Amino acid sequence: MNVTPVSEPVYCSEGIEILRAPDLAADGWEQRTVTDPGRIVELEELYASLGFETQTAGLDPSSFSEACTTCAVTACTAYVALFTRKS
Repeated sequence: MNVTPVSEPVYCSEGIEILRAPDLAADGWEQRTVTDPGRIVELEELYASLGFETQTAGLDPSSFSEACTTCAVTACTAYVALFTRKS
């Protein structure tokens, strides 16, 4: 798993911005999901089999919007973001 700091908008299921990654977007990366680290390898393999490169990024509590408080700290230790781009 390749974890890189990022800063383009990523939104939780409630539509709250939780991560920003403009550098990845500028390089053609698209955010696909935020999920449990135990599922990331499976998703990376799936996207690779479909012809995508993958990149993961840990979540950073300071990048969460003000609407997120305690869940930001929990999410940062429990989830990672997956980004893809065509190979």
